[in-house]
Amino acid sequence: MNRILLAFLMVVLSLACGENESLALTDPPAPPDSPVQCDTCIYPVVMVHGFLASGDTWTKFHQLFTSNGYKWQQLYAFDWNSLNQLGGNTPQLLDQFIDKVLAETGATQVRLMGHSAAGGVCYTYLSDPVRAAKVDGYVHIGSSVQSGPAGPNGQEPTLNLWSTGDEVVDGGDIPGAVNVMIPGKDHYQIATSPESFAAVWQFFHNNTPGTLSITPQGPLVCIAGKVLYFGENTPLENAKVELYEVDPATGVRLSTSPDFTFFTNAEGKYGPENIKSGVTYEFVATPPNSSQRVIHYFREGITHLNSLVYLRTIPPPPSLAGLLLAGLPKNDLQTVVNVFSASQAVIHQRDMLMVAGSELSTAQYAPPSKTAITYFLYDDGDGQTELTPVGTFGNFPFLNGVDMFFPTTVQGSIPLMLNNRTMQVRNIPSSQGVVVGVFD
Repeated sequence: MNRILLAFLMVVLSLACGENESLALTDPPAPPDSPVQCDTCIYPVVMVHGFLASGDTWTKFHQLFTSNGYKWQQLYAFDWNSLNQLGGNTPQLLDQFIDKVLAETGATQVRLMGHSAAGGVCYTYLSDPVRAAKVDGYVHIGSSVQSGPAGPNGQEPTLNLWSTGDEVVDGGDIPGAVNVMIPGKDHYQIATSPESFAAVWQFFHNNTPGTLSITPQGPLVCIAGKVLYFGENTPLENAKVELYEVDPATGVRLSTSPDFTFFTNAEGKYGPENIKSGVTYEFVATPPNSSQRVIHYFREGITHLNSLVYLRTIPPPPSLAGLLLAGLPKNDLQTVVNVFSASQAVIHQRDMLMVAGSELSTAQYAPPSKTAITYFLYDDGDGQTELTPVGTFGNFPFLNGVDMFFPTTVQGSIPLMLNNRTMQVRNIPSSQGVVVGVFD
């Protein structure tokens, strides 16, 4: 990756992580008499993800909302290109999205949530009185400190969630907002943890949720999702999605034909469909352009309704994310593995991540300041596992690239382990696609 691209990404990163985003403190407005206008209403909830993320950031909250009585049709994830913060029109696109939600549901208002870089997006969106009138309550999660609540003159009821364990954003109380500090949560856990959900529910409903556990369902569970480009979140129309049930002990498919096949619509969506609850599946995402790479997703068994099963593919250059991933090998000799910890970071001395017997939750690859959630693992060409950095992933938070050699001469599996949760992925040649192991 050239120096210009690296410099540009670092500028975008500084915006995403909240640098220069805090506003000077002035006399704050008085706290609102009531957090929201209607504490018994179930308004549609619009959730906005942060930098380099997608709508599946909200999977845990989505499942907790539905475990507490919401319908999945009342929960909406807004996907945006967080790599285009220097010249994007994201607030305008968010406004169009909210208008669509209001039209689809017949509701008069939505409730809005923004994580990390989305905090700036949502504050900008709510600064307009016409747009703010469409929102009954805003939740600011793991984002930068502001001078007061959102909305014109700070009139939007605002919950501010932050943690002293967040090493990405220097959070703190917002004068006039409802402030909840949840200690010990990393930058992603503050948007996924039951403790955070409890605070959100209290803010929206003025009572405690009935449960802080995701309710198991079965024998079938409904899923749906999207296929889109990593980083940019451009949806892929007419992408093929195949689901194969696999042996959880080996990652080997139980049949040669897929259990389910979908083709995505213009919004990149596939499903909904009922699959077996708690069963391990391989999700294969094949882009409509045959020159682009197939991605093989291995997931833990899904046990509760999930309409946010996202499958990210690799965008082509000259996109920024495409340039970042262009160096991933593509040959018959080795497997390229990506380990994705979707709802928390991997933190040295708190968590244990092992891949094929090698620890990756080390001081080098999992310091708290890194807030690592994804590891790209592949060999640099010498056929040896050296556990040294590869690519330019080390220049960014959240991402790691580590030299590991997974040979493909003999068909087998690669064991993954995160905090005693285990998964087996197959050693698929990188010429046939990239392998992703997802710990939800």
